[in-house]
Amino acid sequence: MAAVTITASELPEDIIPDILKRLPVKSLVRFRCVCKSWHSLITTPNFINMHLHFNQSARTLIILARYCGTLLSLGPEQPSSPTNFNTIIINGFEEAVDLAFFDLVKSLPYYVKGHCNGLVCVVINDGGDGALVLWNPSIRQYKRLPLPTNFRSTREVFGLGFDATIDDYKVVRAPSSYCQMKFRDYHPQVEVLTIGSNTWRKIPDRDTPPFCIEHFFQATNANGGLYWLVAANDDAFRCEILRFDLAKEKFKVVPSPPDRFHRNVSWLGPLKESLCAIHSQRLSFVDVWTTKDDETWTKLITIPRMPGPESYVRRSDYVPLCFTNSGAVVIGIKGEGFATYHPRENNIRKLAVQGVEHWLQEIVCAESLVSPYAADEPAAARQQQMRSARTPSRNLWQLILNGVANYFSCSSGADPRH
Repeated sequence: MAAVTITASELPEDIIPDILKRLPVKSLVRFRCVCKSWHSLITTPNFINMHLHFNQSARTLIILARYCGTLLSLGPEQPSSPTNFNTIIINGFEEAVDLAFFDLVKSLPYYVKGHCNGLVCVVINDGGDGALVLWNPSIRQYKRLPLPTNFRSTREVFGLGFDATIDDYKVVRAPSSYCQMKFRDYHPQVEVLTIGSNTWRKIPDRDTPPFCIEHFFQATNANGGLYWLVAANDDAFRCEILRFDLAKEKFKVVPSPPDRFHRNVSWLGPLKESLCAIHSQRLSFVDVWTTKDDETWTKLITIPRMPGPESYVRRSDYVPLCFTNSGAVVIGIKGEGFATYHPRENNIRKLAVQGVEHWLQEIVCAESLVSPYAADEPAAARQQQMRSARTPSRNLWQLILNGVANYFSCSSGADPRH
């Protein structure tokens, strides 16, 4: 079949957004320079949301935080192929990329406190007052947020989520176990920063929960709320799930998933856009539970323990991170390595990843165009971006036309995200 040549003028305007939403963020950042109309389209909230929801589960980044070292990144996934029976390579995850461009954290202590829609909330101990930063690694933008009163730097507890009722992001400051233990003048309280207002406001004392949270826990954003594991008031060795409703700005305790061995919940995280939990791991398998309503728990997947001579594999906890396009789950093994488990094949294999050192936190977030400056981007910055519009190069048009070809192949019935 002869190749079909398509020029920009021949593209119907109504299908351009549907084509562009299928492209990776890196390409779209470049395409903002194609022309003013494309810049205007790609930077509109409607297109950013459309691109986010289309790619939320298909283009996933795994970011590894190392406390005093630069962050590392894996993904997003590309077509993959196994190397042998025990080891697999996933293209896009085969080598960790050093995110050295985020230079705020170089050689400084930091913790990731939460993430939502591609935005990551980071607290940095810079030796002074500290910094609270909202960062999107996909578009390399970050914004320093105002600090709350009596800010205790990395020892604080924060969470980040999206409140759909006001169409804005919220950063929530919650009571910290470390601060309560170490500082005599510490008064547990809850404060909320709405990104659009850029100011902190205090939640009434009557709504402050009777719990404190460990500062190294990330908040899990799911189901319209933020979740943390906390120690039960009547038993310090028993964990409970604490939820903050982003719209109502109220806390409640969520019942834990059932377990006939009466084990503690040891991990919370988002999988398939829902809250998931696993229990303390002492058996030959790991059950992953999920809920969408905070009441009904359903077993999502059972992961067997990984066989092998390595001692860390035998004793370490598993952390389910994300699903691949083929349906396998990517597993972090207590900061030491990665594996995949495919339920259809019922096998678990080590994931070959180069350049990975010991890390402290895993952050699994969507690749997105969401800007930390979305609510208050200066007009001068927007005008400067508009002046940077230029004639597209041959390579740029090739990427665009690849998107066109992908669009029409998807229209013929193929999965648009493969």
